[in-house]
Amino acid sequence: MSRSLLKRLIFSLLIFLGLGILAEIAFWKNYPITGFLLVVATLLALLNILAMVQRTLRTFYDTLASIEMDDFSQNFTFRNSLPTHLQHNLQQILEKFRKIRLEKESQYLYLRSVVQHIPIGIFSFNQAGKIDFYNNAVLHILRCSPFRFLHELPETYAPLLEVLEKKYSPRKIVRLMLDDEVLELIVTLSEVQILGETFKIVSLQDFQAELEEKEMEAWQNLTRILTHEIMNSVTPISSLASTILDNLEENPEDLDDTKQAVKIIEKRSQNLIQFVQEFRAFTKLPVPNPQKVLIKEVFEHLERLIAHEIKEKNIHFRSIVYPEDLHLTTDLMMLEQILINLLKNAMQAVAGTEKPEIKLIAQYDILGKVMIKVQDNGTGISEEARKSIFVPFFTTKKAGSGIGLSLSRQMMRLQGGSISVVSKLGEGSTFSLRFA
Repeated sequence: MSRSLLKRLIFSLLIFLGLGILAEIAFWKNYPITGFLLVVATLLALLNILAMVQRTLRTFYDTLASIEMDDFSQNFTFRNSLPTHLQHNLQQILEKFRKIRLEKESQYLYLRSVVQHIPIGIFSFNQAGKIDFYNNAVLHILRCSPFRFLHELPETYAPLLEVLEKKYSPRKIVRLMLDDEVLELIVTLSEVQILGETFKIVSLQDFQAELEEKEMEAWQNLTRILTHEIMNSVTPISSLASTILDNLEENPEDLDDTKQAVKIIEKRSQNLIQFVQEFRAFTKLPVPNPQKVLIKEVFEHLERLIAHEIKEKNIHFRSIVYPEDLHLTTDLMMLEQILINLLKNAMQAVAGTEKPEIKLIAQYDILGKVMIKVQDNGTGISEEARKSIFVPFFTTKKAGSGIGLSLSRQMMRLQGGSISVVSKLGEGSTFSLRFA
């Protein structure tokens, strides 16, 4: 027990004892007023003792309540109401809890930051369907707005909700139809018990995006090999053909057939070189140079570029930007190249249509990201062709290299965006550009 506390107790007891003796003497000698005052003083001394005990109990209560509520933001002052060693022990306990709480919060914030940077969607929910945590990738993959409960997801996510109701799902592919586009997800589900409460942890991967990424890498590697080998073979042939042609022109003889054959060789070689150079562009795209552009101005520029061809083919063209001041941070040259390619494809698709129409639309999507669409009412694309139109070298046209859409997809990927298509035979197609 601290000396100050011991002194206060002894002092209070002596006062209480002395006042009692004096009160008895005062009453015995018939001094009632003095006796009354002494009794009052005795009661005050008693109240002082009770107040001291109450302060001590209040200090203990506040300390224990702080520990119970996991609140260590307060600093307690014991005011000598407790023994010194007990004060020291309580202070150490509080400091220890503060340190543990700080370490736990720091670890939580660190892990939360790490999870937010993972491209795989991760979220957890309890038995009531309340979302406990999710990272940004979940909203990007599901293309939805933030939600707190599973039941807030629209009916289009029903196949996913059916999987989430199961107790365990090591790996399962779920297909969702979002905006007339099929979204394939790899879903992994597991259960954990934390402090007596059951949580389900879910991971989501965009199966189609992963597949396209690997496919793109494979085609790029193949293209590099082809361009290297073909260029090494074709360049000498073209040079030799030009030399032979020059010699024949300097020494004209009756070699018309040979001369004609050499001309054909030269022409074919030059065409092949040009063809290979176009393919080489597929693997040597420049690094994007992002800048802030006003989409309305981009659309007006594109409309001027294609105005003559649209008028000649009697195509009804419309450009829609909502809101009008919609802007985008992107590589302007790449954006224009992509849109020109899509517009040319659209003009070819509506050829022969009774009332050809093309729309160029820019707006925000459900996540508040900029989305640009190129719509036409042309012949449409078959299901089989739609699966391959972004594959390098694939084309349904009689004249075409088959790298336009592949280049467009690669340029979108370099900027963190994506390109997709929705099409029906006889009704038309819609190509959508989504930007990060």
